[in-house]
Amino acid sequence: MRTILLPVLLLFISLSTNAQRQRDDTSHYRSVPIPAHLLPIERAYGSSSLGSTYFYGGKKLSSPYSLEIPFFELNDPTVSHHFQTFRTLTTLGRLTALLPLAYILLSSNRNGGTYWSVYGGSIAASLTLSIIGNNRVNKAVTRYNELLRQPRMGLSAAPVPLTGQLAVGMGVSYRF
Repeated sequence: MRTILLPVLLLFISLSTNAQRQRDDTSHYRSVPIPAHLLPIERAYGSSSLGSTYFYGGKKLSSPYSLEIPFFELNDPTVSHHFQTFRTLTTLGRLTALLPLAYILLSSNRNGGTYWSVYGGSIAASLTLSIIGNNRVNKAVTRYNELLRQPRMGLSAAPVPLTGQLAVGMGVSYRF
């Protein structure tokens, strides 16, 4: 009885421990290392959800669309998804701003109250989509910077000039 009870107890403890373990982040299992030339992205102080100012390598970026190149080079699916969502929402926000113009051109009944309702609704929808889109690009920047902060390990081998023998070295690098 004791010989059966001990393995069952160990199995139960093992299963309960694995069930409580959190799912690991996939960034720790990247098949391709993070390029060393990528720099952190800084968000300017005082930026709001209506629009943020970003700095990359100490230089001010003209728009959040300038972040596409570092995001593409990082090749992270989460960062890419957030940036694509930002682009989609921004495009939709711009298209909703055209609704009053379409109403004027296509409507045969030009009631003033209806026009102002369409106009106000398009402004509200455009602002809402812009705020949500800027929130998504901020999430992409946060994730990008988190991935750059992770320690990087490396192994190098170089010949020693005087002896010609191979010198092997290992190192860990932290950024920020």
